[in-house]
Amino acid sequence: MKVSSFSNMIILLTISSIFFIQSIQCVPDKIDNVCQKTPHYQLCLLTLKSNLYSHRLKTNQDISEFVRVTLQVIAARAPAVLEQIRDIDAQTDHTQLKTALDDCMIAYGKITKEIIPQALNYVDKRDYVGVKERANFAGSLAESCEKKCKGTTSSGVSPLGDNSQFVQNMCSIAASIASMPQSNP
Repeated sequence: MKVSSFSNMIILLTISSIFFIQSIQCVPDKIDNVCQKTPHYQLCLLTLKSNLYSHRLKTNQDISEFVRVTLQVIAARAPAVLEQIRDIDAQTDHTQLKTALDDCMIAYGKITKEIIPQALNYVDKRDYVGVKERANFAGSLAESCEKKCKGTTSSGVSPLGDNSQFVQNMCSIAASIASMPQSNP
């Protein structure tokens, strides 16, 4: 009897682990399918695969959580860009750059405190049109900031480095995912 109950336990564990492993294997495929439909495939893939929460999603779940993850990445990065802008502003005497940085502080303040929190609220409400609009707006503000800063230097290189471009790219990924059908992609 003990051998039989032990055998049953082994069989039960084997069967349950097969289902568990299949669901884990399907999520990366789903991440790949979603990211292929975005304008920045590699960045999307890196972002979603490196986020542990993305790996806990069920295979039959809609992709709203992928949108949430990208917005949370923007929500984490935008305040760092805002701080970088403040630091550069404090260190420069260049009038044209200071003017551009002032505009950027306003833009990144909006991105940080208004736009991305609104987009996350739209995800909760499953209003993907609102998510897309907010993500596109945040991306436009980041792009405008980048252009203003590039125009103030003789080299044409932004003093913000790649940080503002990263925010722009993440915004376009979020908007792209929000545009996808909200069932399995």
